[in-house]
Amino acid sequence: MQCSNEQPAATGTVSAYRELLLGGEPSLTATDLAERTDTPVTRVNSYWIAMGFPPAGKDKVIFTPQDLRAYRRWSDLIDSGQIDLGTGLSLVRAQSHITDRLVLWQVEAIVDDLARRFTFDDTTARLTMLDKMRDFLPLLEEELIYSWKRQLEALISRVDSEVSHRGNESESDQFPLIRTLGFVDMVSYTSQSVSLPQRDLVDLVDQFETVCRVAVPSAGGRVVKMIGDAVFYIADDLPTGLRVVTELMDRLNSIRGLLPVRASIVQGAVFSRSGDVFGPPVNLASRLVDVAPVGQILTDADTAQHILKGEAGPEYQVSAAKEADLRGVGRVVPFMVRSAERA
Repeated sequence: MQCSNEQPAATGTVSAYRELLLGGEPSLTATDLAERTDTPVTRVNSYWIAMGFPPAGKDKVIFTPQDLRAYRRWSDLIDSGQIDLGTGLSLVRAQSHITDRLVLWQVEAIVDDLARRFTFDDTTARLTMLDKMRDFLPLLEEELIYSWKRQLEALISRVDSEVSHRGNESESDQFPLIRTLGFVDMVSYTSQSVSLPQRDLVDLVDQFETVCRVAVPSAGGRVVKMIGDAVFYIADDLPTGLRVVTELMDRLNSIRGLLPVRASIVQGAVFSRSGDVFGPPVNLASRLVDVAPVGQILTDADTAQHILKGEAGPEYQVSAAKEADLRGVGRVVPFMVRSAERA
């Protein structure tokens, strides 16, 4: 990509992108969408809000024919009875939340690339991005569809593998998914974020996230989410979870310039909603990482028993740590986890 230090003109850029992305300028209102699909305006607005946008005034022109086609497909699915309205709105929220984060990530990545490689200031980098983003559109669109298909196939395979081993279930209060999960966070991040130069802080966060997003899947786990100075990871079983957290800790500790890290790991029953994971094990793991000594991995007594029984293999050891008062949990005796090699 050839770039000069002259600021590109932004005139007409938004209109050009509307043509590329939306098929043209808006020409329809919420009332138009409702009338052309024989649905109430309230449903149009429910769909639009689920997309992450503010309510559309009945007579405000903000929709294009492309919006109409998308809304009609979604509304027809509801009316067919294949899913109910609540599920339909949940599906819209899911894809809109992910794509909102996705486009922000992609735009900021390209802005950062321009600023670094061409030594642009932030304004010039963003103006150049507005001019150059169209060059990336075909690739980004195709890669989005490809990635979605790959992720869906992987999830379907995991679900099939898990449920095929289940017998008939009796009534139980336990959440359905048995997972191993935990957190790894950077120590003293808050104080460092105040004193570090802006560029150094950006590099610190970028490097931490990059290492996490490479190391966790490389060890067989999945990143649930990044939380500023921490990563929330998950694995399908205890051996994989232990491999994830120990290898990630080793990887992070080996990088010069990163802040020291600490971690937690807990096995238990959880459930998933809105792309996130919830349940008592998540809360416990979150509290354990807060009291973990620098460079150490803490677990709870139940998970420690599974490790002591050899369920994760002979390469891991546990030892009782100092009793701690965990907020919302109470006083517990956590256990430190080490691989036999590290110990």
